[in-house]
Amino acid sequence: MSTEEEKSGTKTNGKDANAYMEEVEYGREGIVYLDSPYTKADIMERYLARVIDFIIAGAIYVLLRGVGPIAAITYLLISDALFQGQSPGKRIVGMKVISLDREDAACDFKESILRNAVFALIIVAYFLIGWIPYLGPLVVFIAGITVLFTEAAIVYNDRKGVRFGDRIARTMVIKA
Repeated sequence: MSTEEEKSGTKTNGKDANAYMEEVEYGREGIVYLDSPYTKADIMERYLARVIDFIIAGAIYVLLRGVGPIAAITYLLISDALFQGQSPGKRIVGMKVISLDREDAACDFKESILRNAVFALIIVAYFLIGWIPYLGPLVVFIAGITVLFTEAAIVYNDRKGVRFGDRIARTMVIKA
């Protein structure tokens, strides 16, 4: 590895991390990255894991009076870094988040925050405009549904199953 590559940290197992984003092969067990043992995580399993994590965030919101909203947002932001790249939802479903910049290491807190920021922003939007009668909750609901369906469409149509947040954080969800 050259000195420039060592500084940028763009190599993954001796291969440029961007190569994983480009080189794919369709195999019997789904999508497999060339020179990589990982397959694309199932979209339904990903969303089941996300629903479990939203239920946990909702419970945190309700149970921790006063600090519940901040605690729920914090949970959503850092959940993928809690258990070696597995939020509780991903752990139950059998998936984990890996970093493409750090030789397939588990997702860290910075990457978790980057990849999940869009979901936390919906909750922040609720607190900023949700108090407006009728219109506030409706706008937040429409924004939330738009984000969820956009992310779902990206995951479904992307050969690697990499959503917008994964692209920003340079992460990928795989089967554990």
